[in-house]
Amino acid sequence: MARPRQFDEEKVIESLMNVFWEKGYEATSMQDLVAASGLLKGSLYGAFGDKHAMYVAALRHYDRTRIQSGIDMLNGDGSARQKIARLFDNVIESTRRGLFAGGCLLCNASLEKAATDREVKNEVRTTIRRLKVAIMGALETRIANEDEAASLAAFIVSAYFGSRVLAKGGAPAAMIGDTRDRCLQLVP
Repeated sequence: MARPRQFDEEKVIESLMNVFWEKGYEATSMQDLVAASGLLKGSLYGAFGDKHAMYVAALRHYDRTRIQSGIDMLNGDGSARQKIARLFDNVIESTRRGLFAGGCLLCNASLEKAATDREVKNEVRTTIRRLKVAIMGALETRIANEDEAASLAAFIVSAYFGSRVLAKGGAPAAMIGDTRDRCLQLVP
């Protein structure tokens, strides 16, 4: 019979996610993950598998926490414009406060691993799809044509993740604000 885990799995996954987010997949060593988790190497492998499995778990955690908070904004109160504005305003405020130095873990994964790793690519696609569906839900009351809503939602998703990449590169918050404003002009 296996012993129950003696650690908070969510806290450990959060720690692993932060290391991958800061360093990227390739630059992260097992020693980095051991140090961040506070677990012994054997316990870390036993709980999560190899480095790749830890990375995928970190991406899923990012989806459940960071991306979900954006989806919650889109499912919240207000008009379609207000909901979409809140999504971008979060990036703008984080940029102003210097919180985007590490960028977006999902964007980082898209650039670093998704092209060569099918499982990472699927995680990225799933997360993008979830956000697009939430945006379509926010637009639902304003656009009756489903194809038009899907096209606009895809554009907004692209602008949103593009803003997150630009924020990592040091783009000014005003530039992201301009992107938000252009997206909002397209919302009926």
